Amino acid sequence: MSREAPADADKVSDEELTELLADAEGTTPEEIEHGAAELEIAPPEGATIVDVDE
Repeated sequence: MSREAPADADKVSDEELTELLADAEGTTPEEIEHGAAELEIAPPEGATIVDVDE
């Protein structure tokens, strides 16, 4: 009988992810958030579909 970890055991919160990114980049969480605020990310329904095999 094997026991598996819950599906969300490896998930991190937005705040934790920001802190991890800041540590990896040698910056502050505030700078990460400021940079993210400047990105324009299209919602999935507005994204362009690209076929990489063409």
